[in-house]
Amino acid sequence: MPSVLKSTIAFIVLTFLLNNSVLAHESTITGVADSKTIIVVRHAEKLNDGTRDPVLSNIGYQQAQTLAEALSALTVSQAIASNYQRTQLTLKPLAATQNIEVTIASTKDGIETHIAEIVALVDSVSGNSVIAGHSNTVPLIIKALGGPQIDALDESSYGGLYQLTITPSAEVEFQVSHFGQ
Repeated sequence: MPSVLKSTIAFIVLTFLLNNSVLAHESTITGVADSKTIIVVRHAEKLNDGTRDPVLSNIGYQQAQTLAEALSALTVSQAIASNYQRTQLTLKPLAATQNIEVTIASTKDGIETHIAEIVALVDSVSGNSVIAGHSNTVPLIIKALGGPQIDALDESSYGGLYQLTITPSAEVEFQVSHFGQ
């Protein structure tokens, strides 16, 4: 076989494999047809001002924008935050780009009620959801939505992106990635 033909065939095969690889990667963030994607993140970096309900730090605002950019290919039906500013501000850029409101799941009646409200909100829509939680609630949210038990999050840990994909057969696929730096 002439070397030009071999090179052409190799190029076509490589292009095919690369395109399939890109499509497979896109499906991990954009969701698979008829599946429901739930993204859970810890709020972005908060301002250390000594208050119980701080806003985000400058880095935190950048992290929130990076999250919105990282999820730009995902059509989001709802963004769910706690009643604390840092979770709401984390989802604000995403909500703005998706033209949706941030829904508040209050923590005032305790963590168990807060988690149950989040699960009910996720179950109430057929579309995709993004949830901003706290270091102590992210593992509980993931578990309550059918994901695995994960280790507690470190107080200084930001940028973890936990994706649960609920398939049409109600199986839950779980992936962990990172957004931002």
